[in-house]
Amino acid sequence: MNIYLQKTIVCLSLLFLVFVAPVEAKKVKVKQKDLYMIGVAFSMRDSAVFITDMHLVKGLTVEKKNKFLMDRQLYSLQLRRYLEESNKGSGPYVPAVFFSKSRKKMERKYLSLHKRYSQGKEFRIVLVDQSQFRFHPEEYIEQTLYEGVEPTKKQLKKKK
Repeated sequence: MNIYLQKTIVCLSLLFLVFVAPVEAKKVKVKQKDLYMIGVAFSMRDSAVFITDMHLVKGLTVEKKNKFLMDRQLYSLQLRRYLEESNKGSGPYVPAVFFSKSRKKMERKYLSLHKRYSQGKEFRIVLVDQSQFRFHPEEYIEQTLYEGVEPTKKQLKKKK
């Protein structure tokens, strides 16, 4: 492909993003819900896989449209902090959090995770009991998301 053609395509796509792409503020609609949660974390220095008990967490913030948990990274951070405090020296952890409003779905997920890591000899499963660690709801801070670039003064006048 010719270098001038590549440059032209890049310039045209940038112009499209700047002038043609719609700009609007999106407010995410959320609601409070009770969800079942499971946490899984892998140790980077060890062959340990930490699996928390499934438990119900009340008052979590969920997006209405796609029923997805808001600020999911904060819940995996809770698990990582607990493991770093309780298992000093075991190294960095890679956590993952699974959630659902259905208890049956979470029970199946828990069993499949347990089965996956208990079959092979390369992993050592460490079960984290509810008495040791529980997820707690994080405070959701509402933010306005802008799609595209920020609106110009002219575009703001048109909206009014």
